[in-house]
Parts: sequence; C-alpha cells; structure tokens
Amino acid sequence: MSKDVSGPRVLVVEDDPVQAFLVREALAGSGFAEIRIASTAREASEQLAAWTPELLVLDLGLPDGDGLAILQFLRSTGATVPILVVTADADPERRVRALELGADDLVTKPFNLLELGVRAQRTLRTHDHLRAADVLAQSLALELAELSEELELNHVVAVEMLVSSLSLRSRAMGTRARRVSRSVHQLAVAVHLDDVAEHLGHAASCHEIGALTLSDRDLEALVRDEPAAGAQCAVASEMILADRHVLAAAAAQFRAPGGSFDRQIQRLSAQLTAVCHTFHAAAQTITFDPAAGVAAVLGAGEHLDLDLAEAFLAVCVPATMPLD
Repeated sequence: MSKDVSGPRVLVVEDDPVQAFLVREALAGSGFAEIRIASTAREASEQLAAWTPELLVLDLGLPDGDGLAILQFLRSTGATVPILVVTADADPERRVRALELGADDLVTKPFNLLELGVRAQRTLRTHDHLRAADVLAQSLALELAELSEELELNHVVAVEMLVSSLSLRSRAMGTRARRVSRSVHQLAVAVHLDDVAEHLGHAASCHEIGALTLSDRDLEALVRDEPAAGAQCAVASEMILADRHVLAAAAAQFRAPGGSFDRQIQRLSAQLTAVCHTFHAAAQTITFDPAAGVAAVLGAGEHLDLDLAEAFLAVCVPATMPLD
C-alpha cells in the first residue's frame, strides 16, 4: 500500500548524515511530508531531473561540487523552486553570493530545529505569494494592454468621425485635411520616422477640426487661410481634441510649432503639420498648384523647421498628387 503524502515535497541536499537527519526532523515537524535526501551534487541533479520538489534545502559545501553552481544552474534554466540555503560556510561573500544567485533565504549551522522548520515554511509561503503576485501582474498587464488597444481604437474612430464631419461641412477643408495627412506621413518616412509615420499622419488629419465650430463666414476665411480665422480654428481644434488624441491636439497648434509641448513627439507633430499645411494651403486652388505651395514653403522663413522644409521639398513634393 502506498504511503499517503499530503504535505509539501522537499529535497534536502546535504552530505553530512547527521545534519541531513536533523534537517529532516525539522521539516517533518513543520508539516513537510515527502522529504528526499541527496548527498552529492550529482545525486541532487538526478533527483531534480526526475522529480519536482516544492522546496529545495541546499548545503553549499558538497563533496563533488559547489552548492552555488547548483543555484546558478537552476536559475539559468528558469526553475522556480524556492531555495533555502543551510550552510556552515563562514565566508560572508559566499552567503551573499548565494542570495544573489536566487536563494530565497539562508540559515547558518548550527541551527535550531524549530527555527529551521519555520524558515522553511516561510520560504515556501513567500515564494507562493510572489508567484501569485507575478501571475496577477501578468494578468493585469494583459488587461491593461487590451484596454489601451480598445481606447486607441475608440480614439481613432472618434477622430475619423470628426474628419468625416469636416468634409461634410466643407469639401475644401476635408480635402485639405486629407492632403496634409498624407504629406505628413510621407515627410515622416522621409526623415526616417517610419515607426510613427502612420500615427503622425493620422493625427495631422485633424489639424483644423475646429472648423466645425466656425460660422460660414469664418469658415470661408479659413479656406483662404486668413490668420484670424486660423487662430480661432486652432483654439477650437485644441479644445475638441485635447482629451481624444494627444498628437492630433498638438498638430492643431501647428501655427506656433515652437510653443510649449509636454513631449518632443508632440512638438514634432506640430512642426510636420506646419510644413505640410503651408504647402497645401497655398497649393489648394481649383487646379491644384504645387508651384504655389513650394513658394509658400520657401517664403515661410523661421515659421517652419528648416530641415523638415528641405526634406519636404526634396522628397515629398515630387510625390504630391491632388486628391479627389
């Protein structure tokens, strides 16, 4: 008949028979039911390969190896078994090294049987708590990633709805928004920002979303790119977009790209949008006139980032085509 084993499993690695007996007694008195003994590093390795204990009690000084090597091997393989080191080693550096290599606790010889049992149980509980905390942290991280993805999707949908509304309000403004968006994407790629080019282009499509709030008269002035209407639109755009899309709100401030921004990516969003808007606002005629757009960029002076303007003229203008 097999023995009923209900307590935690433990492997004791100890070459001294007397010490092994004392450790066994301490563990048995603390509720550990299945206790196996290994007297060498080789025997310990064989036991660990064939059997999974819930606790490892490890002596550092072994006849055929070093307990530190066992610790290092276990942690390098990703093993998660909790480890209680029991040692007579007087070298504090070796004891510290054992803890650095992943030992959960350390008891020095000679030890009190009751204390050793309590420390073993505490090592087991602490490890279980840490493992549970790690599982919880991973679960929360996954949930947060899913929520972030959902929020980002909601932001994208909200922004696209605003751009669609802008197109319904003014076909000219909707067309300009799409042109600026595409050009910002192209310019971002041209200056080696491939990873964020799509996000920057999407944000730039909302640079004048505040036009939704303007009167018909002010909207006509905005289409003509009159400064007063542009300033009014910028304020409205930032207010509408501030809580919906951070980069889009920054793009709405393109008329003052040197302003105060919390992050460099926001300033970049404004600078890219400024270059592309300057071009398209001037080029947007009945026939679409790229030459007028180029002249506007060249004449903008310090208002535009010089490097971005040069990159736009060299790379993006030749690829610029009017949108239907």
